Amino acid sequence: MSWALSLPTETLKDSSARHVLLCLANYAGSNGTGAFPSASTLAQDTGLSERTVRYKLDDLEQSGLIKKGNQAIAAVHIDRHDRRPVVYDLQISRGANTAPRTKRGADDVTGCNPQQSGVQSGTERGAAAAPNTSLNHQGTEEQLQQREIDAALAEQNSAAIEPQDDRQRFAMFATWVPNEKGLSDQITIAGLPADAVPDAAIRAFMGFFVAKPATIDTSAGWCYRLVQWVKRERVKASGQGKAPDFDDTSWANDLGDL
Repeated sequence: MSWALSLPTETLKDSSARHVLLCLANYAGSNGTGAFPSASTLAQDTGLSERTVRYKLDDLEQSGLIKKGNQAIAAVHIDRHDRRPVVYDLQISRGANTAPRTKRGADDVTGCNPQQSGVQSGTERGAAAAPNTSLNHQGTEEQLQQREIDAALAEQNSAAIEPQDDRQRFAMFATWVPNEKGLSDQITIAGLPADAVPDAAIRAFMGFFVAKPATIDTSAGWCYRLVQWVKRERVKASGQGKAPDFDDTSWANDLGDL
């Protein structure tokens, strides 16, 4: 957050965008990465409308002060891809002035002691020193460390993470890859040849269900749906004396029965 506070006015003149950036920084890690508050959360934090928040985020991204980060970080915490907010990384190497660390002279018109962020450390009014509380709602130090661990694990995995528990139900996502054994078992059970499910069929199947986030299933369940659909298309094409055309989108009308 100190980086956002120290941005010079000429770098970010829009006060609303600055407010959004300050609130976004509250949710970033110590290195400025992994911030993923929703637009509604930022709207509550800033008092702006969600629509304005989205515009300001676009402006901040276009100005190079933020950029889209590793979206798998949000996937670790939020199962449904359609409810995952965008993960942003703050570009802390841009625009900020280096915080002063040398002692100020007696003629400093601010009258502040040379402490970090220019805050005077004295307790002139008798109050005990304030604890170093966080304004970013990120929780305890243990929770922050866990977030960094989660982010590191997510970085090692693909951009979208399929649940490790085969019993967990999930919505289809754009980078889904069928479980090799699960798909092979379903092909065998269906009595189809090993190469019965081409990449074109998988892409067409995914494209349809990505647009239907309310449909969820287990890893094995998705393999079953895929193979049953391919089997149906092969039977239909065989009756017409031709090979199945998986690029033809008319098959989508029959998927409601799967």
